[in-house]
Amino acid sequence: MILLLLRVAIAPLIVVGGTLVQRRFGHAVGGLVIGLPLSSLPLLWLVALQHGSLFASSMSGAVLVGASAQAVVMWVYALLAPRISPVLALVGALGSFVVTIGALNLFNLSALLASLLATAGFAMALYWWPYSESATQESGHYRLILRVAISAGFTLFLVTVAGRIGPGFSGLIDALPMMSLVMAYVTHQELGANASAQFLHGVTKGSFSYVASMLVLADLLRSGNVGLAFLSAIGVALVVQLCVQSLDTFPSIKRVLNVPLVSLRVSLKS
Repeated sequence: MILLLLRVAIAPLIVVGGTLVQRRFGHAVGGLVIGLPLSSLPLLWLVALQHGSLFASSMSGAVLVGASAQAVVMWVYALLAPRISPVLALVGALGSFVVTIGALNLFNLSALLASLLATAGFAMALYWWPYSESATQESGHYRLILRVAISAGFTLFLVTVAGRIGPGFSGLIDALPMMSLVMAYVTHQELGANASAQFLHGVTKGSFSYVASMLVLADLLRSGNVGLAFLSAIGVALVVQLCVQSLDTFPSIKRVLNVPLVSLRVSLKS
């Protein structure tokens, strides 16, 4: 009963939290939070409890293979959003996921190689991110019930069928950024393409911690120590996320520190 409640409750709580952050701090910050492995870690923990640590380790490796497809999906949606309707943009993004996964499965990638490829994919997606103008913050009602229902159903479905379809296929399904796409789709419908693109940009930035945590899980879960594996994955995710965030905050801090220095130089010259 407890596991059933966890299956149903974890993902919706994360979606609600991401929505509140998005409303309070903007689309990019909300995406950054959703980009964290907040949904995959609880899901893999449930899988480890139900099917064992080796099963969860193999599933984490498959998630890493599919992570490169995540970068493609979010970049494609951001590219298509200003040009076509939200429905067609969603269909195009899902199609790119299927094609990319099919191509990746032609190679027998190790967890390490898959993580390096995924990291490069997210970096390239950010470098070539489609231009979008600034978007207004949320003024209407988000379809929060739709988000919660989809996220709960997806988590419940995947944990339930994981033992039947195997760790590899389960991991590839988990790699599909379902919650990110749902939130991007609803944001696109209600606030426009620019808001959706900014949200997905934040998700992409947050995905480096996702890749790092999955790599840690794929390695440490083989030891059978589930607690150590997940605590290490959470710690690595937080460290990586802080490092990524510091890349944005450092120029701002530098500009703030330069103001008194410039004033001091002017006063000395005078």
